[in-house]
Amino acid sequence: MRRGYISFVILGLVAVGCSGGARADGGPEADVPAPTIEARGIVFPFDSYDLSDNDIIKTYAATDALVRPCMREKGHEWRRIKSPKSVPSWRNRLHFGVVEPNVASRFGYHTPAELLSSPEYRSVVKQMRERLASLSKDAASQAADCQKEAGRRLTRGAKTSFAKFNDLKSSTFDAAKRDHRVKTATARWSACMKAAGFDYATPWGAARKWAGEGDPTKREIAIAASDVRCKKKTDLVAIWLSTEKMLEEIEINRDKSYFDDLKSSNRRYLHNVRLALPGE
Repeated sequence: MRRGYISFVILGLVAVGCSGGARADGGPEADVPAPTIEARGIVFPFDSYDLSDNDIIKTYAATDALVRPCMREKGHEWRRIKSPKSVPSWRNRLHFGVVEPNVASRFGYHTPAELLSSPEYRSVVKQMRERLASLSKDAASQAADCQKEAGRRLTRGAKTSFAKFNDLKSSTFDAAKRDHRVKTATARWSACMKAAGFDYATPWGAARKWAGEGDPTKREIAIAASDVRCKKKTDLVAIWLSTEKMLEEIEINRDKSYFDDLKSSNRRYLHNVRLALPGE
């Protein structure tokens, strides 16, 4: 889930797992490397109209601060989770598929969700899941009610629709793939891959071919490693990124009032969050 985080924060706190990379099946997390400089550099104009992972961590803490007295009134304890002061954002690192050699060599195209969020973020999500699992059925039901009330308080004066925003993110991504500069770079990427012995027209076609259940094969890892090398050699990621950023800027300028409203809503929401946080 990439966009619409306000909705997730409010409605997803009881059943944590939509974001953050923590394993929903309770299994061990994959040990993943931190993003490279190139991966960290994948940043878009639209990002400033979204809640960051750091913002979301603060909303979890604010919700806890509101839920605790509510649960106490209902006769239940609510263990607050200690959150880090800040967490880095990893969410865009797979936006263009695999771009990091160390990821390709370990996972091929079987990229685990843990690649999309930092260990600090995942730790908070894991603790939230464990807390939920420790509750009785009645306490879990009461917690859901308390969290809904907390959500109403935190979104007061800050409700807006992210549907158009989500659609624009998808449409600009698709439009960038069709742009002549990206298509030209993709053709060079395909030629590079063919020279390495792999016949694929596009990197997303290669990813679709190999991604799925199970562990990556040696051939898949070899293809993914060549994919990353060819992206670097042809500047595909840099060209694609600059093209998509340009398209996003066009959309922001085209409907400035809508984007101003998004930013204003996020600002109001985070203001409510700060008011709810102890010591703020």
